[in-house]
Amino acid sequence: MRKEEWVKMVAIRGFKLMTRSISVLSMLCLALTLPFAAVANAQAATADMNARLAAASDLIEAMGGRQSVLEQIDRVIPAQMQALQAQFPSITPETRAIIERSMRDEMTLGVNKLLSQMANAWARRFTVTDLRGIASFHRSPAGQRLRAQQEDLQREIAEIGRNWGADVGRRIQQRLQEHLSKPPAIVS
Repeated sequence: MRKEEWVKMVAIRGFKLMTRSISVLSMLCLALTLPFAAVANAQAATADMNARLAAASDLIEAMGGRQSVLEQIDRVIPAQMQALQAQFPSITPETRAIIERSMRDEMTLGVNKLLSQMANAWARRFTVTDLRGIASFHRSPAGQRLRAQQEDLQREIAEIGRNWGADVGRRIQQRLQEHLSKPPAIVS
C-alpha cells in the first residue's frame, strides 16, 4: 500500500472514529441532561400548581367560601337532628346534644380540608390569571351584589324552571288528550 493511500485510509478511519466518539459523547450529554430537564419541568409544573392553588384559595375566600360553608353547616345540623329525632323518637336530650356537638365539631374541623379540595378543583381547571380575574370580580361591587342575591336568585330560577316544566307537561298532556279524543281515521 502506498503511503498516500495509507494516510488517506487512516484519515478516513480516524474521522469515522471521531464521528462515533462525538455521537457517543452527544448521547451521553443528552442522557445526562434529560433527568435535569425532567426535574426542571416537574419543578415548573409544581410551582405553577402551587401558584394556581394559592390563587384558587384566594378566589374561594373572595367568594365567601369559608363563611358559606359555615352557614351551610349551621343549616344542615338542625335539619339532621330533626330527622334523627323523627327516626328515633326516644333519643334522650343528652344523646341528642352529644350527637349534635360531635357533628358540629367534625364538620367545623373538616372545613379546611373541604376548602383545600375545592381549591384543587378550581386550580385544575383555571390558570392563575383566570383565578385572579374571577376573584377580582367577586371582590367588585357587582360580584358582592351577586353573592348577596345568589340564594334568592337560585330559588327564583328553580321556581321558574319548575313552572316551565309544569307548563310543558300540561301542554303535552293536552296534546295527548286531543289526539286520543279524535275519532279513528277511516281506512278503506
